Amino acid sequence: MLHRYARTAQTLFTAVALATLLAGCAPGMFGGTARMEMHQQEARGFEAAGEWTAAAEAWQAAAEAARGADRDAALVSAAEAWLRAGDLDAARAALAGVSAQPGPALDARAALVEARALLQEDRPAEALARLAGLPAGRGDPQAASILAVRADAAFATGEPAAGLAALMRRDSLLEDAGARDANQRRAWNRLQEAIAAGMPLETPAGVDEGVAAWLALGRAAREAGGNLFRMRASLVEWRERHPEHPAAALVDTLLTEYRAMTQYPERVALLLPTSGRQAAAARAVQDGFIAAYLAQEGDDPRPVISVYDTAALGVTAAYAQAAQEGADFIVGPLLKDELTEIATADLPAVPTLALNWTEDGIAPPAYMFQYALAPEQEAAAAARRAALDGHARALVLTHDTGQGRRMAESFMQAFGETGGEVLGWRAYNPRASDFSAEITSLLLLDESRQRHRRIEQLTGLDLEYEPRRRHDADLLFLAARAPEARLIRPQLRYHYASGLPVYATSSVYDATREEHGDLDGILFADMPWRVGAEGMDFMRRFRAFGTGAVQRNGRLYAFGADAYQLVPLLHNRSDSLSSGVEGLTGVLSLAADGRIQREPAWGRFRGGRVWHAPPPAPATVSEAEEAQVRVLAPGS
Repeated sequence: MLHRYARTAQTLFTAVALATLLAGCAPGMFGGTARMEMHQQEARGFEAAGEWTAAAEAWQAAAEAARGADRDAALVSAAEAWLRAGDLDAARAALAGVSAQPGPALDARAALVEARALLQEDRPAEALARLAGLPAGRGDPQAASILAVRADAAFATGEPAAGLAALMRRDSLLEDAGARDANQRRAWNRLQEAIAAGMPLETPAGVDEGVAAWLALGRAAREAGGNLFRMRASLVEWRERHPEHPAAALVDTLLTEYRAMTQYPERVALLLPTSGRQAAAARAVQDGFIAAYLAQEGDDPRPVISVYDTAALGVTAAYAQAAQEGADFIVGPLLKDELTEIATADLPAVPTLALNWTEDGIAPPAYMFQYALAPEQEAAAAARRAALDGHARALVLTHDTGQGRRMAESFMQAFGETGGEVLGWRAYNPRASDFSAEITSLLLLDESRQRHRRIEQLTGLDLEYEPRRRHDADLLFLAARAPEARLIRPQLRYHYASGLPVYATSSVYDATREEHGDLDGILFADMPWRVGAEGMDFMRRFRAFGTGAVQRNGRLYAFGADAYQLVPLLHNRSDSLSSGVEGLTGVLSLAADGRIQREPAWGRFRGGRVWHAPPPAPATVSEAEEAQVRVLAPGS
């Protein structure tokens, strides 16, 4: 009967050999105690190998051969193994066989199995209730486990202070320094999860000072918003305020980790066309890059930055010169044709952050990352936001240009990936001022008019009539620039589509204008600081470039600043880029193809102004529930 447990692993050799030997013995040669011990040894071997299902079955066999307290102990061990194997029903079935009074030690172990199973089923309040009253002091064998599960359950019920209190109490019971370090890291990880879940981290009245300091650490991490440089500064400040806190050593370790992730290379080259037709845009990007350099926090040495004019030198020569002069990291070039040139040239392999995307079909070298203010990314974000808002059937209206069609295709692909359906799309001439033909065709108003004419012909009556647009669509994606959008939005209202939600990209927002009444109701993707989310403090420094500088060039300033912030993260292959870091241009993450993905913030035009319109989490946020803070013109 034991042959099904056979394994080749060396750790199981003894158990398997014993099982084979006993299988050949005559029935009844060994009593129940011997069989129980054989199965116990076998189960421990399976546990050592991580074979939890086999271990659970062996413990069940041991229980069948045991009596009294030994049987209870084997059943609890079986339940623990079933839990590790992920079979909650089998774990509960094993516990059901335990006697009514197994003793304090076994009762605590059984309670832990039940509480952990309840946590896996997202029933944390019941898990806390099951652990209530169990001893968890020094000398209690299950105290550390009980406090760990209590902490997890408290966090899961939205009570981080109670969870941290349990972990601090657990810390005082742990004698091994490594175990205490792991417990501190556990508390930090739970705080990170609480931040991600949007859990309040305010300090309750009367809370222990140590717990209050943990909560302060969590608030500091939340306010850093994924910015590793800001996180470093916050950790340093917290460490200075709480030098004797048990988490001080953890914070020292975190600072070492963040310092390694944010260490700049010694020499950075910036490749931009600072002369020629694109000089103005290039200089705005350069200004943003240098502003971030000057604002760099911490005591780490700043890199030496060298700027190379790709318009004067030629991009290939500029790149080769930067490499020859010892650049450890290259940022640029800016223009798509320049990027195409160096992506296909035989050049030294220097880690590079290109400030554009290569054309489709051109594979950049492995050492090159790509970062762009691509409207296609905002179009895809609009599709995800529309789906998050509960929309499933879309119409698309775009300007008839290469960029417009790419935006439309990006929206349609992303919307399809969410399970949505695009019912129709039209492209308009961006040089026109009347878009009635495209709008009426897209809204099926022509079909409504044709039905009206057929009815009049059939009845011979002159019927009063109001055209009816299609009602199967629940949103319109508008890929338009600001001048076109100001004409299209009123025409949509005129053509009976005032109630159709409109999603757009940052292209519809002209920050040099103070009034945007024609665009009221449009929800659009843009940089956080442009819609009142965050980052305006940094952007105010560009007022020094003159009146209206932020309104005209702010997106390029932010682009350059974020490029500087990305350098150490890419140079050091920071894991933070896999989950996303907050920047001035949005939440930035690194995709598998080497492109920086940008998740924008959201604004809505209302009353001629821009209002921050964050995504719903988890239920749809109505317009009335949006942040009630009007966005001043950027830079004001």
